[in-house]
Amino acid sequence: MIDAKRFERNFNAISEFGALKGGGLTRLAFSKEDLEARKFLINLIEKNGFKLKIDNVGNIYAIYDDGCEADAKPVCVGSHIDSVPNGGFYDGTLGVMAGLEALTSIKEAGIKLKRPLWLINFSCEESSRFKTATIGSKIISGKLSQQRLHELKDEDGISLFEAMSAAGFKPQNLDEAILKENSLHAYLELHIEQGPVLERSGISVGVVSGIAAPIRFEITIHGKADHSGATPMNMRSDALLAASHIIIAANKFAKNKKTAVATVGYVHAKPGVLNVVPGEARLGVDLRDIDKKSLDELNLELRNFIKELSCELKFSYEIRELSSDEPVKLSEHAINLLEDEAKKLGIKTLTLPSGAGHDAMNLTKLASSVGMLFIPCVDGISHNTKEAINFKDAVSATKILTNALIRLSNEE
Repeated sequence: MIDAKRFERNFNAISEFGALKGGGLTRLAFSKEDLEARKFLINLIEKNGFKLKIDNVGNIYAIYDDGCEADAKPVCVGSHIDSVPNGGFYDGTLGVMAGLEALTSIKEAGIKLKRPLWLINFSCEESSRFKTATIGSKIISGKLSQQRLHELKDEDGISLFEAMSAAGFKPQNLDEAILKENSLHAYLELHIEQGPVLERSGISVGVVSGIAAPIRFEITIHGKADHSGATPMNMRSDALLAASHIIIAANKFAKNKKTAVATVGYVHAKPGVLNVVPGEARLGVDLRDIDKKSLDELNLELRNFIKELSCELKFSYEIRELSSDEPVKLSEHAINLLEDEAKKLGIKTLTLPSGAGHDAMNLTKLASSVGMLFIPCVDGISHNTKEAINFKDAVSATKILTNALIRLSNEE
């Protein structure tokens, strides 16, 4: 039922905003490139005859409710169009454009629905700019306060509140963007896997069973800047040396868990010159697991290690928590429904967990059923300019998505 050529054409068109000469794109949240891509998406929504709603934090809604029952809870599909720096075309954006194609095809076919269909483009899903992920979906689910918008800042010192305001939104009225608990009937999301499992299994579509959650914090280590030649080794307080111990420990502790991962994504040392012992180091830590108990244990283990290390190497430190999310299990109903629709279409699927976070994880208290579809990415590469897919897989997953939306929208 979907128009595969139109789907790919629209996807390629939106991919031009923020595209890099060497491949991939950079489209940070609320940047010029993001705002241009948003404008393109808005034009498509209006061109296709959907109702448009943009909330006070920039979440974009396309609404199709022709002939639907009054006051029926909507069925939603969504993702995001912002990217990491030097990222790929498919992360997030594929889900938004697949959702738009699904709604457009359903509307064109004149299929009668009991429940409205909503497509949501969530603001600022990536943590690259403000060090906190899934911001738009956190806000609509009541997980992020207006005060936090002032606290979250990018590397230029611009707060999330300021960035939203400069883009023309009204974060001072954030409360109006919050949806009531259990106000949605269902939410589905299509995304690239961002890992190698599907490709290595030779399967074109995955059905997601659960989503790992991150605990993220920034550590600032205070040592002492000294001359690199005149300061004996046993008289140093080297902040970068302390940081290296923490990086190795995070890696070691995560490996001792069954499903946990740990990443130190950046280290900034001061004064950052060759002949001075680093007096300060700031590093960003990202811990993830699909098991909450294991994630909490990893977090505590690393923090205790840092405390003990500070006594041994004689440095002081502060830890600033950036985010603390909980792993979620997705709806059995949604999982079974997606698998059933795939079977009807003759598309083989694999059920697997998501190691990356997604907007879907924030929708579990808003929607009765929450589900996700994955498609393979080449070599499992994502958050990288080399990110690539076979678009036939995207078409297959979008067919499943479309049929699942129809079925969910006609449920009692």
